[in-house]
Amino acid sequence: MSTRKQLGEQIAGVMQEVIASAVLTNERIARSIGLNVVDFQTYGVLVRQGEPMTPGQVARSTELPSSTTTRVLDRLEAKGLVERRPDPADRRKTWVHAIPFDDQRVMEAYGEILRQMDAVHAGFTVAELQTVLRYLDAIKNVR
Repeated sequence: MSTRKQLGEQIAGVMQEVIASAVLTNERIARSIGLNVVDFQTYGVLVRQGEPMTPGQVARSTELPSSTTTRVLDRLEAKGLVERRPDPADRRKTWVHAIPFDDQRVMEAYGEILRQMDAVHAGFTVAELQTVLRYLDAIKNVR
């Protein structure tokens, strides 16, 4: 029987593998559409937010320095993936809007990942998947 400490160490080891795989997969997908992985993931942050963000909010969400965030937003804007719009109530403030992006290569890549995940999920009960979801939700902001 494993102890909590041993299980924690095993989970940490597997999480390192999951993270490495996710980073490399996202790098491959980003390259396929002419982006670097940081720009691609920053765009993802904006899309998942579901509403415009200020550049400062983007910087806080991504934990990138503000100067790096500015360069990332410049590149995303040049690719037509975001628009910066002035705040009508405060001319000093700018809002960053994600522009919907539909690329078959991205859809196919993530579609394949979701199909593979569905196949893995089939081997678990609903109760087990609920536990996994609760755990992942609890650790998603660990940095």
